[in-house]
Amino acid sequence: MEDLRRHVDDTLEFLPGALIEFDISKMAITYMNRMAIFLFEYERSEVEKGIPVSEIFFTDEEFQRARKLVESFALESYETQTPYTRYEKQAIHDFELKRKDGSSFCGGCQASFILDGDQVPTGIRIYIRDLSEQRETERALQESEEKYRTLVEFSSDLIFLVDEGGIVLSVNKAAAKSVGGLPEEIQGKHLSQLFPPDIVETYQKSLKDIFQSGKGSSYESNIQMKNRTIWIDTSLNPVKSSSGKVSAVLGVSRNITERKLAEIKIEESDSLRELLLDVVTHDLKTPASVIYGLADMAREYLPDDEVVESIFLSSQRLLGVLENTSVLSRAVFGEQIPKSVLVLKELMLELGNEFTSQLERTEMSLEIQIPEDIKITANPLIGEAFKNYISNALKYARDGKRIIIEAIEGNDSVMIGIKDFGRTIPAEKRSLIFERGSQLSNKDKSGRGLGLAIVKRIAHAHGGDVGVEPNHPTGNIFYIRLPQ
Repeated sequence: MEDLRRHVDDTLEFLPGALIEFDISKMAITYMNRMAIFLFEYERSEVEKGIPVSEIFFTDEEFQRARKLVESFALESYETQTPYTRYEKQAIHDFELKRKDGSSFCGGCQASFILDGDQVPTGIRIYIRDLSEQRETERALQESEEKYRTLVEFSSDLIFLVDEGGIVLSVNKAAAKSVGGLPEEIQGKHLSQLFPPDIVETYQKSLKDIFQSGKGSSYESNIQMKNRTIWIDTSLNPVKSSSGKVSAVLGVSRNITERKLAEIKIEESDSLRELLLDVVTHDLKTPASVIYGLADMAREYLPDDEVVESIFLSSQRLLGVLENTSVLSRAVFGEQIPKSVLVLKELMLELGNEFTSQLERTEMSLEIQIPEDIKITANPLIGEAFKNYISNALKYARDGKRIIIEAIEGNDSVMIGIKDFGRTIPAEKRSLIFERGSQLSNKDKSGRGLGLAIVKRIAHAHGGDVGVEPNHPTGNIFYIRLPQ
């Protein structure tokens, strides 16, 4: 018998939870196992002297609540000294308990009576689990759920949950408002009660696919709402149970009407642009051809006339630009353009010939220092970019008297630089001159500042970039870097 009692005592002492016992007659705690001593932070000697039961409850209200629970569990058996006959398992109750230092923690408590030989209650044994961490986790989870619920409720997106049969399980305010109701009015309804047949058919097909495959989907659709059409971008994703089975579909729809209208306007604008270019090209080609033909005839009679030569070259250049109008348009608007392999030096020599009269008139020289074997993959339109660089050098860097064209090959690119010896552009203006409306000089207001902006677009259409660096001791190097 003594061995059995010692075994029971050892079992109680090393339980994973806190165990306390108190004497009903003294209303004092007479025993705490190791875990209870650790949890409540009392010394064993203090426990042996007796600790008032009320001391382990954080407030008197908690202590009185505990007393009522014990009384409801037949405490009259102790008062009448009659045998205790109820042995049903008592439920677990949460109490705000108190440590010796006055700090509190949440404890899950389950109690039973300690009986003497006559089965009369003499004490109460309470098993306690520290629930502080669990309650903190639950509180954090609740706060997270509340934040999520607030986010969903006040989102401008339409958020809804639908089961496999097409029944709406829940909706946020925005979704309910979009179909003309309140969330509580929409929940429980079938999709067919809320949307036109064609929309319902699309939804149900998507729902079926998601429940079968377990994968989400997204699509755009337009809905006729009274006197207007709205465009909706919808994302549908499966909601899975712990077993991995799809139990519902969560949908998020966003009104993209403004974006779609903007896209339609852009498409209309592109069509109008193409039409305008066709008209302009057609109307300009005829007079340009006449000027070119007359200038060519005049060259035969006046071979040394610089004015006639200039008219001829300019009209020739204009016809070339008009021929490339569609390509130029695509380059300006960032679209892909056809490319071919070009020998760089040959291209530059052809371009240089177009500036012969201007070079002579300004008493400037053009030096092409490019190796014979360098090739680029580009559209012939790239020549317009280099012409712009050369033209700007002739216009703004006449004092330097020289223009040098160089090319440097890298691992996967080639950089072509047009070097002048005029006035160096200030550092703060170098990144601005390639923007539309910017000009190299404030003195000349005749242009619209489109030249370098178009050069930039042409380079980007080729997958390249542009820039300007200072030339030493004076001048600038305008470059285009193209991929090889």
